[in-house]
Amino acid sequence: MTVMPLSGLRVVLTRPRHQAAALVEALEAAGAAAVSIPVIDIADPTDGGEALQAALRSLGSGDWLVFTSPNGASRVDPTDVPGGVRVACIGPGTRVRAESLGFAVDLVPDRSIAEGLLEVFPAPSSSGGRVVLARAESARPVLPDELSTAGWLVDDVPVYRTIPVELDDVDREVCRNADAVAFTSGSTVTHLVDQVGADGLPPVVAAIGPATAEVAADRGIEVTIEAAVHTIPGLVEALIDYFGDQVVIHTEDAASVDAQWCLERYFADIDDRFETGLNRGVVLTSDPHEVSPPNGLFLVARLDGRPVGCGCLKLVAPDVADIKRMWLDPSVRGRGLGRGLLDRLVSEGRRLGLRRVQLETNESLTEAIALYRSAGFQEVEPFNNEPHAHHWFALDLD
Repeated sequence: MTVMPLSGLRVVLTRPRHQAAALVEALEAAGAAAVSIPVIDIADPTDGGEALQAALRSLGSGDWLVFTSPNGASRVDPTDVPGGVRVACIGPGTRVRAESLGFAVDLVPDRSIAEGLLEVFPAPSSSGGRVVLARAESARPVLPDELSTAGWLVDDVPVYRTIPVELDDVDREVCRNADAVAFTSGSTVTHLVDQVGADGLPPVVAAIGPATAEVAADRGIEVTIEAAVHTIPGLVEALIDYFGDQVVIHTEDAASVDAQWCLERYFADIDDRFETGLNRGVVLTSDPHEVSPPNGLFLVARLDGRPVGCGCLKLVAPDVADIKRMWLDPSVRGRGLGRGLLDRLVSEGRRLGLRRVQLETNESLTEAIALYRSAGFQEVEPFNNEPHAHHWFALDLD
């Protein structure tokens, strides 16, 4: 079993597919499954670029051309820029894109937001000067406003616009069931939240930098991770650092290598724990198809990419499911993960519209029995003929 830092994690990417390759590659190299759900596309500005050409012609030696994103840099041909014009970029990713196109970049602020550029941007000469901002149509006004106040003549030029991409129900469900979403721009935050709402996001929200995080905060989204280095590698490294000490629980194919590995550890563990050992030949089955949609679901818990626990739901009636095969690796016991795994199974039961979840257990598993009782499960009459069971519990979800 190969374990990488993000093994088994599903990370949603929201940028256009043709711009996602570097992030997909970096995530997959760390073991994650990159889930592409583009919420925006990049289009020409409504004027077709006329304002840009006019603004570039007005620049002279000592003036500035400012790029606030890689998309902005990509829309300007270096041969259209007069000699002696200085270039500023917000963010290392924008700088990399600009330099790859042939621009010599003169200024990149430490803080990858408009306010960071304003802190280090020079004052105009006594004779004045001009700044062309090549950016999105709907960008924040802080840059042109503050540069104008400082004495610069500012041309705020829209060189591209973002247009929304409509999501379908499958996209929304995939997004909700992922482990994290990686935002690389404020516009992707806006358009995803518009379509799925805050409740439709994965539990972990990662932002490439402070500007993106600020947009998320404005929409009431709590940012879990903000990359210290505002680049694609920096964003992936931030995800690795975060998940390195986090147990993540998510649904998985019950026939996957990791799911089956967990099941083998489960059976070996209870064989050691049961006073009479385990007779697998008489255990009620939970074959992969029985604990996979639409018959149920399988959860895997991971720490630092390594599977450390599992559990599943097995439908036994249209509105009733058995909780089966709950197991945690001995190395992570005592951290409250048993309750977390049980709570997640109960939560999934509610999401599926179940009326009741139930389980059976062996008298040797005293800590499990205490957990079930503390979680509100009530002991009931036997509801199956599991030969190794001594106690049967149920929890009504109504």
